[in-house]
Amino acid sequence: MLMPDVVVTAAYDATPELLRGHGVRAVMVDLDDTLMASNESEFGAGTREWLEDLRASGMPVLLLSNGERGRVERCCADLGLEGFHLAGKPFWWAFRKGLRRLGRPASETAMIGDQLFTDVLGANLAGMVSVLVSPLSPGKMPHTRAIRHLERLILRGGGNGSSVDR
Repeated sequence: MLMPDVVVTAAYDATPELLRGHGVRAVMVDLDDTLMASNESEFGAGTREWLEDLRASGMPVLLLSNGERGRVERCCADLGLEGFHLAGKPFWWAFRKGLRRLGRPASETAMIGDQLFTDVLGANLAGMVSVLVSPLSPGKMPHTRAIRHLERLILRGGGNGSSVDR
């Protein structure tokens, strides 16, 4: 349940072609350390262009974040996206709410994010395609930094005989 379906370096590496190859027709994406470093207020390089590519390919995109309301709302407005703050990932209701808004079944929807225990676990439990990106920062909260260490250990063990470095 903790192993992602797809691993990419950055969100923009999850191209429409790559996603379509996994049966994806809609995208949920995390905010902090996926599109924007958690300690910054500017989006990562290539974020806007990537979102435009997704939209131009006909894929609806929704922001699904456990982040605080003001930050998520500002980012959604800036990017022209709908989104949910304090979503409650990895719990099922967070993903179901997003799936209802996107109007796509879980099997045709990807969750793109930087954390195994929220983004990947929740997507896998919901039956979605899970896409793990390398985090844009070590995390601003002490518990996030500790969890990142545990994630690296899990990913190096691989579960499928492969090794993934983050």
